[in-house]
Amino acid sequence: MANKKFYYKKRKPAAKNVEAEKTQIAKYSEKQLTTPVENLGLSPATLELLVKNRVKIAADIVKRNEKDMYKIQGLNKKILLEVKNALKQNGMELRPDDAAPQPKQNVADKQPNKSDEPKKEKRAKFGLADRDEKTEEKPQNPQKRAEVKKPEKPEKLTEPLKIEDWRKVLKGGKWGYSNGFNIVIPTMYDEIFAFKEGLASVEIDEKCGYIDKDNNLVIPLMYDVAMSFSEGLAMVCVGEKCGYINKDNEMVIEPQFDAATAFEDGEAKVKKDGKWATLKPDGSLAWI
Repeated sequence: MANKKFYYKKRKPAAKNVEAEKTQIAKYSEKQLTTPVENLGLSPATLELLVKNRVKIAADIVKRNEKDMYKIQGLNKKILLEVKNALKQNGMELRPDDAAPQPKQNVADKQPNKSDEPKKEKRAKFGLADRDEKTEEKPQNPQKRAEVKKPEKPEKLTEPLKIEDWRKVLKGGKWGYSNGFNIVIPTMYDEIFAFKEGLASVEIDEKCGYIDKDNNLVIPLMYDVAMSFSEGLAMVCVGEKCGYINKDNEMVIEPQFDAATAFEDGEAKVKKDGKWATLKPDGSLAWI
C-alpha cells in the first residue's frame, strides 16, 4: 500500500499544462526569467511568503496562472495583485487562465437503454415533485453557456495610446514600443521596461540605462540592473549592490543593499546584512 501511495504523489502534470507553461516561458528572455524574486520590488511579507513556498525566481511565478497562485498557502487577493503589478513593471505577467473544458456528453444520455423505461414509469407516479427534481438536474443550455464564456473583443483604437500604455514589440530578438498604430521606439534593445515618469529602463549587452519618449539615451548604459522611476528615484545595481539615482543620474543613495524595492508613499524596503529595513529618500533607515 505504501508503494501505491507514493506512486500517486508522483503523478506527472497534465500534458496540456506542461505545454502551456512552455509557451508562457518562451515569451520572456532568460534574464527576465532568472530574476530573483528579491529584485521584483515586492514587500518583505510577500517575499517571505514566496520564498517559503520555494518561489525563488520570476520563472517560478510567470509559469503559473491565478488558480495556481492561490495554491500557495497564505496568498490572498491583495498579495496576488501586488505580484501581478511587480511582474508588469518588469515586463512580465502570469500565465493566462486555461480555457474551461467543454463538458463531455454522456453516451448513455445519447442512446437510452430500453431497460430504463420501467423505471421512468415508476418515477412518473411521484407526480409534480418528481418532475421538479428532474428539472433541477437538467443541464444548463449549451448555447447560453457559450454566450457567457465568449471573450470580449478588445476595443478598436481610435487614437494613439498614452506613453504609459505603449505596447512592447519584439522583432528579430530585439524589443521596442508601439503606440498602437506605429513603432515609436525602434526594436533595438535586449530588454525594455514600461515608461514611468517619462523615462524607460532599457538594456543592451547586459548594461542598463534610461531613454525618453523620443528614444534619446538620457542616462547612459552603465548599470547592471535599472528599475523604473518612482517618486523621482530609481533603484539601480552596481555589481551586487543596490542604490538609488535621480533623473539627473546622481547617486542619491549609494549602492549598499543586497535587495531593494521601488519607492512608494515616501518609503522603500531594502535588505542589508540579512535584515530588512524601511528606507526614506534622505537615506535614513528604520530596521524592521
